[in-house]
Amino acid sequence: MHPPTKFSLFDADGQEKQFPPDGPVLLALVKEDCDTCNLTLPLLEAVHRDTDEGLDVWVAVQKRDDIDVLKDRHDLTMPLLDDDALDLSYETDIDTVPTLFLYDEEQNCTLQTFGFDKHEWREIASESMTLAGRPGVETSIDWESLPEQRPGCGARNYEPGVYERLQALKSGDLLSRLVDLASSDDIHEFMYDQGYTDGFPVVPPTRERVWKMLQGTDRDPQDEVAIVPPNLAPITVEKIAINAVMAGARPEYMPAIIALVETACTESFNIHGVLATTMGATPVGIFNGPIRDRIGMNYLHGALGSGNRANAAIGRALRLCARNVGGSVPGGTDRATQGGPHRLTMNFAENEDASPWESLAVEYGFEPTDDVATLMAMSGGPATIADERSRDGRGLAGTLAASMSCMQDPKSPMVDTLVVLSPDHAGIFGRSGWSKDDVRECIMEETAIPLKDRLRSDEAGAGLPPSVVERFGGEQALDLPVPKFQDKSNIILVVAGSSAAKFSTILGGWAGGVYSTPTSARIGSAGALEIRGARGADMDKRRSGGKDLGAFEPNVRQR
Repeated sequence: MHPPTKFSLFDADGQEKQFPPDGPVLLALVKEDCDTCNLTLPLLEAVHRDTDEGLDVWVAVQKRDDIDVLKDRHDLTMPLLDDDALDLSYETDIDTVPTLFLYDEEQNCTLQTFGFDKHEWREIASESMTLAGRPGVETSIDWESLPEQRPGCGARNYEPGVYERLQALKSGDLLSRLVDLASSDDIHEFMYDQGYTDGFPVVPPTRERVWKMLQGTDRDPQDEVAIVPPNLAPITVEKIAINAVMAGARPEYMPAIIALVETACTESFNIHGVLATTMGATPVGIFNGPIRDRIGMNYLHGALGSGNRANAAIGRALRLCARNVGGSVPGGTDRATQGGPHRLTMNFAENEDASPWESLAVEYGFEPTDDVATLMAMSGGPATIADERSRDGRGLAGTLAASMSCMQDPKSPMVDTLVVLSPDHAGIFGRSGWSKDDVRECIMEETAIPLKDRLRSDEAGAGLPPSVVERFGGEQALDLPVPKFQDKSNIILVVAGSSAAKFSTILGGWAGGVYSTPTSARIGSAGALEIRGARGADMDKRRSGGKDLGAFEPNVRQR
């Protein structure tokens, strides 16, 4: 191994030793509390004296305070160098002490060993004499009195916490600005004061933690992942890792978090509108595929609630990225009138084994073995649907339809709505032989009311504007049944939770789904391998319609 060029170490007297040296050198790295190091230090001292200044023998000690201790203990005259900062240990990448390197006149490492192996040490001692200009001359070491082998000890630079700190400081991977706190500052209060949090405490993103988080992906830390609105700020993998640390994530969550950030910043999902709307919308993530179990996501008891680190931290990391990089701060560009607790994090996995149907990811064109995350913009709910009486698909679908009829308001039509069925409710549909489309068709039929009842009035100001009547065909269309949903595909069905009781959940979409469409990402080790919108090119047409609900295409159900 070649030593680093122009690398400086200092001895106990503060004298600088420039590395590499002008001539050959035998370098040893040791620490005081290692028995094998103490066994070998007298041997190194013997080589130092026997080479008669024809060879430099340097001993780098991994703790500054141990230099004088070792010097006195073994009556050492050779230079003991201060490697308390572990700079040399890091550069030479040792994991065991003692470790020896023998460098020739051209700074080439000709021999290396670790621990104590008598044969190898004797070879190094002999070669040291040769480099010192005394070939064939034996050292004064009594080799016969020494053991054949002794194991070394773990080097300090590989101790937990120390290794991460050195990697973070010296790898060159981390380029973000480092914030220094005064010794009297409370780091948690400081992060509150700086506006880095979502209202709950965050994990301080130290260099060590960020470096460790980056080990969860093979993507370059400085790769630009997306441009995050509303500030239109570029976000790198490193910036995502910082916010993932703050969110309490684990390194293995990084590919999922990167994929969510990429997906959220697409035109189809439109996170700018989702987080800026006064309606209080929020990204909701749904995961499918092997990743659910691989990173320990919850799709059973309390899947939509608290208690699971992966569910909570992945969604929270996305929101913190939007806040700390994109600038989406409540009261600023985040204009939610009331918001809701689901805006902190809303993220879960589908209980695919309990579903009588194909998963959401398969429905959207992915393979069952793909790791997939789907983002939806939800502003309503979560609202509980309780039906413990229905025993067939028709009755349960009717309950769902009656509950969904009043979402946002009884008159206005909706587009995307997420229905999270419990396994017990999903089982009723399965035993009744109902497909997803059967459920959707029933909801469309049951939510259809006469067009005149969907119009704004003095008694109820919400609903469609009177001008929409002409688009439906004029006055003769007032009695035509118009369902709650623009299209049956806007009723999104997934299964999550445990077989505990017959309760399900609905979450309403944002602004009728005009400005954001469900968007899915196939996840690889570096983030999103593929991103696609649930309804593809239809998104452009729907967004061009504007926010006015009267711009929706007529959808009449003939009974």
